[in-house]
Amino acid sequence: MKKTLFIISRSPWKTQDVKNIVKFSATGDSVIFIQEGVYYAGNLPEGVEKDIQLLRQNGVSLYFLGPDLLARGLKEPEKSVDYDGFLDLIEKHENIFH
Repeated sequence: MKKTLFIISRSPWKTQDVKNIVKFSATGDSVIFIQEGVYYAGNLPEGVEKDIQLLRQNGVSLYFLGPDLLARGLKEPEKSVDYDGFLDLIEKHENIFH
């Protein structure tokens, strides 16, 4: 089965990206939050936290780009990666959606 990496770069207050990823993702897929998407690491709008939990329950790995978290003064969650880690994720997945 082909693994997919979903890249989220927009704020959780401006988009429904995670809701769409819940529909199209499968076990073994990954999501990386970059740019404004790193705000998913903080307090989320109503309903978005539920979608994040669904992704985790469905076996989708979640990552955050560390330098983008740092630039916005956000605390790094347990699965943060640097630019090299981001490139590793891209190499490990056969499909990339942004």
